[in-house]
Amino acid sequence: MTASDASCLLLSSQMASLSATRERMAQLDIEIEKLQRLLDPLLAEREKCSQTVADFQYPVLTLPAEITSEIFMQFLPSYPERPSLIGPQSPSLLLQICRKWRDVALTTPALWSTMKLTLDSIYHVRQRHLLHVWLKRSGNRSLSMGLACSFGMADDDEILIEFVDSLACYATRWQEMEIVLPCESFRRITGSMPRLRSVNIGSFWWEHPPETPILLFTEAPALKNVVLSATFNPLTITLPWLQITTLVAEALSLDEAVEILRQTTTLEHCTLTVDDGHPSAASLIPPLPLRSLTLRYRGHGVSTGMVARMFQLFAALNLPLLETLVVHESFLGPDPVGALSRVCPNGYPRQIEIFSARTPREIYAGAFPLASLSVHEESSV
Repeated sequence: MTASDASCLLLSSQMASLSATRERMAQLDIEIEKLQRLLDPLLAEREKCSQTVADFQYPVLTLPAEITSEIFMQFLPSYPERPSLIGPQSPSLLLQICRKWRDVALTTPALWSTMKLTLDSIYHVRQRHLLHVWLKRSGNRSLSMGLACSFGMADDDEILIEFVDSLACYATRWQEMEIVLPCESFRRITGSMPRLRSVNIGSFWWEHPPETPILLFTEAPALKNVVLSATFNPLTITLPWLQITTLVAEALSLDEAVEILRQTTTLEHCTLTVDDGHPSAASLIPPLPLRSLTLRYRGHGVSTGMVARMFQLFAALNLPLLETLVVHESFLGPDPVGALSRVCPNGYPRQIEIFSARTPREIYAGAFPLASLSVHEESSV
């Protein structure tokens, strides 16, 4: 076979292979067309499912913003607890869930109107920034705040002065405040406080108490409820006692308690925890419109002299409207039944609870048959 014949055979073979390939391509096109007719409905259904997924919203995200706001408010700790600016109870966490929740949280001023802050000299820059952010978000809402400073700060500390002055600028919005500061720092808290209803205050000093009394909340006509912490000195800081109706004092000397009771002539509810003192002016306490009174002493035991002085305080009281009494029996003197009768000239309280009692319950029950009695014997306290 010549070279020319070989070339012809090769070309013929190639042409046959090309023709077979074309036929196969035609067959594949037919098969693809058949499959496409089957695939098109599946693709259409998949697109529909994809759009459904894209349009889906979790039920919680479909709630009206007003309801979501109310749910967010339940995230805050119950009063009197307040959320910190940062941490697991801070509403700032709500900003990190999704964009919609962030928008709702930022437009809910009530979330940002309650807070607590312990001022720290190390982190004060961040604390000051967060404080201003919260106050801005709170709009014009009334404020419920707790402010304390670390014991490394003194009255003249520039950081403390700046914070107190910053907060005092918002005094017109204060409603419920808890404040623990060096004593002299309270002098910076002035001005009108028309919304202030309740305060919990305590003070401390580093060397000596101030020489002149500090007048607090003189322009707070709605202030009715006061809590005095264990570090409060009523002879140093004076409040508008005449308008106070509810008082809780965690630790007062007897003479301090007398000084306050002489001035709180509209007091309706009172809880006093006292230690020793010399209530020389107890006889000057006027009749009080108290409806509930709790008298306790701090510590586990008292001297004979202190028992006499506690009775001197109790015996000086005149409580014609008293309905509830909680008292250590040592306050009642040697004749507790007689003491109760003298203090309540119009009858006796409906509820009486006696602690550290040596007198049997039967004696109290016989003297006050209509009262709800709870008598705790001395050995059980």
